[in-house]
Amino acid sequence: MAETQRSKIEAKEIRVGDLFSENFMFKIPIYQRPLSWNSDNFDQVFEDINDARSADNEQYFLGSILLHELDRKNQYELVDGQQRLTALIILLAVIRDFTDAEDLKDKIKNSWIYQKEDRYKRIPAVMRVTPWEDLRELFAKYVYKLDGTNAFIQDFDGGLVSYKDTQAPTYHLWEAITTFKKKIVQLDDVVEFITYLLNEVYMVYIKTPELTSAFRLFSVLNARGLPLSPCDLLKSENLGAIQDDREKETCAQIWRKVEDDLGRDELDNLIAYVRTIKTREKASLGMYEEFHKLFRSGALEMGSGFIRYVREMADIYEDKVLDGQISVTDLEKKNKYKVVIDLMYRFIPFLDWIPPIMRFYHKFKSENDLLSFVLLLEKKVVLEWADGFTRAERITSLNRVLKLVEERSEPVQVINELLSYRGDEDGRGKESRFLNFGDNHELVSTLKNVLDSTQFYSIFGGRFARYILLRADMELWDLENFPGYPGTVTVEHILPQTPSERSQWVSIFNDEDRKVWTSRLGNLVLLSGRKNSNAQNFDFDKKKEIYFRKKSTPFRITQQLEHYSDWTIQTVTKRHEEIMKNIQMIFVS
Repeated sequence: MAETQRSKIEAKEIRVGDLFSENFMFKIPIYQRPLSWNSDNFDQVFEDINDARSADNEQYFLGSILLHELDRKNQYELVDGQQRLTALIILLAVIRDFTDAEDLKDKIKNSWIYQKEDRYKRIPAVMRVTPWEDLRELFAKYVYKLDGTNAFIQDFDGGLVSYKDTQAPTYHLWEAITTFKKKIVQLDDVVEFITYLLNEVYMVYIKTPELTSAFRLFSVLNARGLPLSPCDLLKSENLGAIQDDREKETCAQIWRKVEDDLGRDELDNLIAYVRTIKTREKASLGMYEEFHKLFRSGALEMGSGFIRYVREMADIYEDKVLDGQISVTDLEKKNKYKVVIDLMYRFIPFLDWIPPIMRFYHKFKSENDLLSFVLLLEKKVVLEWADGFTRAERITSLNRVLKLVEERSEPVQVINELLSYRGDEDGRGKESRFLNFGDNHELVSTLKNVLDSTQFYSIFGGRFARYILLRADMELWDLENFPGYPGTVTVEHILPQTPSERSQWVSIFNDEDRKVWTSRLGNLVLLSGRKNSNAQNFDFDKKKEIYFRKKSTPFRITQQLEHYSDWTIQTVTKRHEEIMKNIQMIFVS
């Protein structure tokens, strides 16, 4: 029976070009989550492929897809991998609308992303990937149609394509198209890129005709701890390289202690940070291959040297990042460091800023300078985030900080140059992006473009609003006695998003006013998670009484609402301008 079941499952390595052929027609089933990749995801998948091409890698592995084989010939449901495969379809559509090569346009349009009808082979005309129901019409009109991606941007910018917020699938489609268009324009050779994509980029497909089997495979493939991770392989190889049995046992205990202290997930993160610290470049290979390159170059010592170095970095990671501890006598500085690190770790949706902190402390061992370094690094990260730096641009910028740390002999030199240092280009001939931190007018403008947006609440998925409000709240506390921000933190609208027609809100704010102010900075406050469930549509007096009084909220920025007797355009405008000014003082002054 087991042999029969195994025979129904097929796993095979396949070129991307072969996936986009008449042998595969994909459908995204109704139970799958919608298109949810954002600009960072699209940027990363493009950059990873292009970096592999630029490095002349003979093969690049893009990941796996899990398929439920349907009764119809060559028809499959995408059980896993739908975001990645959809991204490739959109990328090809963008290339189709960019290139002047008519044969390439035709191949993409009628063969690779869209299957042209062949009645002799009984092949119907069909989308290569039939998307989610809510995007089907948009894909048919813009993705699968010649020059459709250009038309989509024009219609989107003209307000002809509607979307609810920045988490909507339609918005993510816009992110995909605009990200890929920007990348394609910068390519040195589009034909070479697409040739590499189709012939040297591989995926693994796993397919089964049984849906229950497909779900079981999905669970196994995504179960934590089952596959061997790069950490497992590095541990095994480095212990195996130690000849002395006593030293091998000691190092095995060291590794076990690190894993017990951090846990497997954080150990995986730590190993990735170590790679970044040592290479100071964006990864171009798999993690395992990257470390072997470091071992061969002598940047890391194979065996006990590597394991003891991991122990050193684990201590720094746990103490300075996860626990947020610095050994200084000034209690205000001590708490300020702890709160800022906690905010960055919990509420900034990327962690690329961690390696510079680890390396700065590892090199200089200066507790007193660490707070100054972190506050400048936070300023850099937040302003570049506000300026819309892509994942690749962000990594390049933060790797530049690592290079500065390596080049300077004193911590004060790093601190003095952190925001102005440009260093060399990233080594691949690409133009690096810089935000001019010496121009306060530019920085204020960068912040204002985001802070003053009528959609501030949902920018960057709402994460930016929460961070900005928390950071503004932190400045209102006496940090010597500040308890920090435990638990869940949510952002609440004072003027509700959907007020009742009988509520006071409708009489105070007309439709146009609500469009302008509902999701703007001045209309937002912080609440602990337990207070946010039923607050949305209450009138202002009731919100003040139940949700914003001092005993009900740990946030000073929310407690300040006690001083307001009403909530009108005048009061929200005043509060908006005050918070904007405070944020500028934190990140610009």
